[in-house]
Amino acid sequence: MRHLFIFMVALLLSSPAFASGFAVKDQGTKAMSLANAFTGVADNTTAAWYNPAALVFQDGVSITAGGQVVIPTVDYTAPNGAGYSMDKKTHIIPFGYVSYNMEDAPIAFGLAVNAPFGLSTDWTNSGAPFTSAQTPVNPGGASESLTFSEIRMINVNPTIAYQINENFSIAMGVMYFNVPSVAFDSTAVTQHGDGDGWGGNAAIFYKSDSFNAGLTYRSSVKVDVAGKAIGGKALGFAGLTGASSTVTTSFTTPDMVSGGISFHPTENVLVSAQVDWVNWKTFDQLKFDYGTSTLNAITGTSQTVKENWKATTSFSLGTEWSFQEDMHLRAGYAFDASPINDTNFSPRIAGNDRHFFTLGYGQEFSLGTLNLAYGYILVKDVNQTASATTPPPAGTQRNGTYKANIHIFSADYTLRF
Repeated sequence: MRHLFIFMVALLLSSPAFASGFAVKDQGTKAMSLANAFTGVADNTTAAWYNPAALVFQDGVSITAGGQVVIPTVDYTAPNGAGYSMDKKTHIIPFGYVSYNMEDAPIAFGLAVNAPFGLSTDWTNSGAPFTSAQTPVNPGGASESLTFSEIRMINVNPTIAYQINENFSIAMGVMYFNVPSVAFDSTAVTQHGDGDGWGGNAAIFYKSDSFNAGLTYRSSVKVDVAGKAIGGKALGFAGLTGASSTVTTSFTTPDMVSGGISFHPTENVLVSAQVDWVNWKTFDQLKFDYGTSTLNAITGTSQTVKENWKATTSFSLGTEWSFQEDMHLRAGYAFDASPINDTNFSPRIAGNDRHFFTLGYGQEFSLGTLNLAYGYILVKDVNQTASATTPPPAGTQRNGTYKANIHIFSADYTLRF
């Protein structure tokens, strides 16, 4: 277990994800195959993330290890018809869960180790017009070039659940977000740092023979980031290439509420539904504060990037058909609204409303369960025009059409004791 944990942490630290906003909702294979309509199902170890209150209705000790392969594609077409593509990278996102239900007490413990937020966009070698600003000043501002952005995160989330009676249970936990890398690069200035933050979660679960319901809450987490800013090649005209200063910033992940239900219209068919509210209003701006150095001639002592994201509500539906007692086919659909408005759109997070289609399969064995899933995310096209926050000439460099889609493959195995 110790070696498995170290291996997973190493992968999490090295493998960022691409997602709507920068949330990564797919944190378990069975849940993903139901389009993440799982808060009201939560019948395996991944409940440690989706709804830890449900852990009291599971027996013994369970360990789940798995991960995803995420393959995003983002293409940009400029107003003159020229086409460009974001660097195509394949991301591996592992996750792991442990649960323990006390035999002689109405208490269960859970541990989730995963990456619920992440971002990686790399336009550096694309040749897109916004990667080379006409005026290489004001990092983070309207005239800045946009090249590489990244947030890498690992979440460690222990929880405890208590069974109130035969139908109801509650849970609470602590979330620790470690962020080993935040990058916000341009041809003018590269900015890299790291940080961490703390939050909490709570959940409630209702279970009966034919109907389940769950509600979970996850708090926002403020992550304070400290690092270094270094002058890029675009500052050669000022002799500041390689000049450096300290830089600090912070960002706040959204608080989230998820409510879900599941029921059996027939003995071997499960139907689940879920609504998620995500308070992306917490991501309102990024303010960069710089230490005293020669680089201040370009950066000043601080710069602010407006984000002004909005809260979103998403919907998901899933179904499972147990055509044999130990074999399960699954499918799902979700609509996930984008928190980004047209005014503050940036190629750094080239997202929009998403349609998520999933298929999955589960196979039971004597000591465990294998789950497999595939998901396809169709992202609504973005047709961007210059706005008040990105005026010409820099604003026009970002104009055009952005098309994106994502393929996700997921697998996990649960071992029960």
